[in-house]
Amino acid sequence: MESNPVQLFHHLALLLFMFSVSVSVTEQGPVPSSIRTDAAALLSFKKIIQNDPNRVLSGWQINRSPCIWYGVSCTLGRVTHLDLTGSSLAGFISFDPLSSLDMLSVLNLSSNPFTVNSTSLLHLPYALQQLQLSSTGLEGPVPESFFSKNPNLVSAILSHNNLSSLPDDLLLNADKVQVLDLSYNNFTGSISGLKVENSCNSLSQLDLSGNFLMDSIPPSLSNCTNLRTLNLSFNMITGEIPRSLGELGSLQRLDLSHNHISGWIPSELGNACNSLLELKLSYNNISGPIPVSFSPCSWLQTLDLSNNNLSGPFPDSILQNLGSLERLLLSYNLISGLFPASVSYCKSLKVVDLSSNRFSGTIPPDICPGAASLEELRLPDNLIEGAIPAQLSQCPKLKTLDFSINFLNGSIPAELGNLENLEQLIAWYNDLEGKIPPELGKCKNLKDLILNNNNLSGIIPVELFGCSNLEWISLTSNQFTGKIPREFGLLSRLAVLQLANNSLSGEIPTELGNCSSLVWLDLNSNKLTGEIPPRLGRQLGAKALSGILSGNTLVFVRNVGNSCKGVGGLLEFAGIKAERLLLVPTLKTCDFTRLYSGAVLSLFTQYQTLEYLDLSYNELRGKIPDEIGDMMALQVLELSHNQLSGEIPASLGQLKNLGVFDASHNRLQGQIPDSFSNLSFLVQIDLSNNELTGEIPQRGQLSTLPASQYANNPGLCGVPLDPCESGNSHAASNPTTDGGRGGRKTSATSWANSIVLGILISIASLCILVVWAVAMRVRHKEAEEVKMLNSLQASHAATTWKIDKEKEPLSINVATFQRQLRKLKFSQLIEATNGFSAASLIGSGGFGEVFKATLKDGSSVAIKKLVRLSCQGDREFMAEMETLGKIKHRNLVPLLGYCKIDKEDFGDTNLVGWVKMKVREGKQMEVIDPEFLSVTKGTDEAEAEEVKEMVRYLEISLQCVDDFPSKRPSMLQVVAMLRELMPGSANGSSNSS
Repeated sequence: MESNPVQLFHHLALLLFMFSVSVSVTEQGPVPSSIRTDAAALLSFKKIIQNDPNRVLSGWQINRSPCIWYGVSCTLGRVTHLDLTGSSLAGFISFDPLSSLDMLSVLNLSSNPFTVNSTSLLHLPYALQQLQLSSTGLEGPVPESFFSKNPNLVSAILSHNNLSSLPDDLLLNADKVQVLDLSYNNFTGSISGLKVENSCNSLSQLDLSGNFLMDSIPPSLSNCTNLRTLNLSFNMITGEIPRSLGELGSLQRLDLSHNHISGWIPSELGNACNSLLELKLSYNNISGPIPVSFSPCSWLQTLDLSNNNLSGPFPDSILQNLGSLERLLLSYNLISGLFPASVSYCKSLKVVDLSSNRFSGTIPPDICPGAASLEELRLPDNLIEGAIPAQLSQCPKLKTLDFSINFLNGSIPAELGNLENLEQLIAWYNDLEGKIPPELGKCKNLKDLILNNNNLSGIIPVELFGCSNLEWISLTSNQFTGKIPREFGLLSRLAVLQLANNSLSGEIPTELGNCSSLVWLDLNSNKLTGEIPPRLGRQLGAKALSGILSGNTLVFVRNVGNSCKGVGGLLEFAGIKAERLLLVPTLKTCDFTRLYSGAVLSLFTQYQTLEYLDLSYNELRGKIPDEIGDMMALQVLELSHNQLSGEIPASLGQLKNLGVFDASHNRLQGQIPDSFSNLSFLVQIDLSNNELTGEIPQRGQLSTLPASQYANNPGLCGVPLDPCESGNSHAASNPTTDGGRGGRKTSATSWANSIVLGILISIASLCILVVWAVAMRVRHKEAEEVKMLNSLQASHAATTWKIDKEKEPLSINVATFQRQLRKLKFSQLIEATNGFSAASLIGSGGFGEVFKATLKDGSSVAIKKLVRLSCQGDREFMAEMETLGKIKHRNLVPLLGYCKIDKEDFGDTNLVGWVKMKVREGKQMEVIDPEFLSVTKGTDEAEAEEVKEMVRYLEISLQCVDDFPSKRPSMLQVVAMLRELMPGSANGSSNSS
């Protein structure tokens, strides 16, 4: 039958109207049934979300179309996208309610604190193509049939979760998957069993980084012929790099860094050069030479082979074709041969890092302007000789030049002043000579000028102070003369100023008081005269500028012997192996001992005032300024070997953080201020060779320090010197020491080192605690008891508490020792024994027997606390504690020391690392053993107080094992914190006497 055109028009209009109704989105009108189904599914999902702090789902209402709900997008009237990224939604959720969204193609719930069981991945909508669930609390094993149940998935991003198991057949049914990101989960086990067949032809990105995968890389990954990115970094992979990876003709980025891969770099990787943009093999155990086959990699932008055992000469021909190369990172290897002159062919090169290798020869002068884009040239700890090329000034983008620990000679080129972007000029420990060129004052962005341990001479040019951004100036151990320029006061960002061991003369400029960011000032061993300015560095309450010393690696190196004066110095140590200084016994004129390094100290410039002040070995006169007592952050104050006179200011007793005070070899008079008794952190004071009189304050630490530190003050008396005569404060005699600088400096600098960058607990500091705890009880006893305590100190200094009557100088027997210790309360014994080694604590005879007897008398809780404060990680000690206190070694978690535990308990990490991990995850309560709380079942308040106390003990423990040595407290600081927690203290927690 033939249709009427008018009828056809009416039918078409009706169809268009019905279609428009079906796809229209209104708030009041009727909703089609398909949308209703989608809305019901979304509302069911909303119900299982337990917390919506930002109320992002408040608009999800039944009377409104879901197509206008927050995070929801529709196509043709159906829900196709759900994106709730970073909405702070929380709760135990599953994906079951979303399974009926049969048109949903994109689901993004990333960065929400959910808890999701991985089995829920099998209930995702069938049509889903893009799944993003990173940082959503997804936990459990990846289901074996994950891709079979979700056959349309193109992208699956499940990173930063707690997925635990990776099925071997994961990729067998991943026909359409292009992106698979499972990075930073908790995958363990072998990766070598991963089955990779032709089903991964679509895969272009595979990221399994940041897990705990082991064994070797499966060669069958070469079946993923379209793979562009393969990231297996930060795992525990072993074995060699498969040669078959060179068959990946589309490979652009290969990252195998931070594993345990060994063997040589296969030359077959060069077959992937047609597409390769980034090759990262750093932090492995790879050895052998660098293959020449990388020469055709003309697209390569990053070549990172650092931190391996690569050896042999660097093939210079590699760089001639790498016109796209931006980063050449070869640091921490054993590569030898001449500096690669072909760097000049790399027009795009920004960073060259050859640190800590065996490169020799000279720096080629034609590097610039060939590598005109160069920003960083790092060559520390090599065998480079010759002069610094003046042609480096033709690389205008240069920011960092680091030539430390080489054999460079000649002068610093004046042409470097043309580098307007230069931020770091670091060349310490070379043979540079001549003057600092005034032209460097044109480098307005210069932050670090570190030229210590050279043969530089002349005056410090005033033009240099045009560099207003200077933060670290180190010219120590050179031959500079003249006065310290007053223009230093113009540098508001200056944090570290080291001018020690030169021939500078004149007075210390008062303008240094204007350096509002200065925290480290070392002027020792010069010819400075005049008085100490009353104000130096930052003033109390001044606000530090932000970003100072960011990116620096600080190392404190301690002087020993008679070779160099002063306590030590800071070094910039980026790119240098920690053991390097051990191979250089003499840096010019200074012998160094152990070094302590770390990344930049984040709190280094957040103190209110100066932290380190060394003015020793000069010709300063006059009084010690009272204003130094306002430097509330001061930790080290070195004023020895000057001509200072007058009395020691009582205001120094306000320096609550002071750990080292050395004013020996001066002309100081009067008494030691009683306010020094308040210096609870003070562990080293040297006032020898002065004209001091009166009794040494008996409160605090002063009476517990060695007598040698008060020697050659004929008027001083009291413990540890001879008792004061009745009726006056003068001693009849004063013990003398050799007075020699060598022995005194060794002791002083050792203690200074423990304060400056926090040496973790030492036996020497522990003996002071014991003597202090006992001496406070016998302060006014007869001289015989004082001598006994001094003998105990000497005995412990020999690192033993086994007291032998035949070997002991004063014939103190075990019984006498026991009687003295038993006078202490149990809480005092905790202080006294804090940190003792297992050999000392459980050894036969002497203190070991007293310790055991005291343990048997103590309560179970007290025993456990004592164990936590004493453990040094010795397995023999743990076994003894289990016998005495019936304590399992699992309970010995909050410790002040490094403890290793069986792998079955805490995996491959040590105990300290395990505790830190739990604290970072906010799971402190898992660290505290429940048995600790069993004695407080009476009231909720008592149990809460016990928990609070345990957490505080844990906090103190973690401070002692901080990653940055400078942040670790001294032993006396630890005892001060622990004393606050003891029952009966003034602040509600504890006291010992």
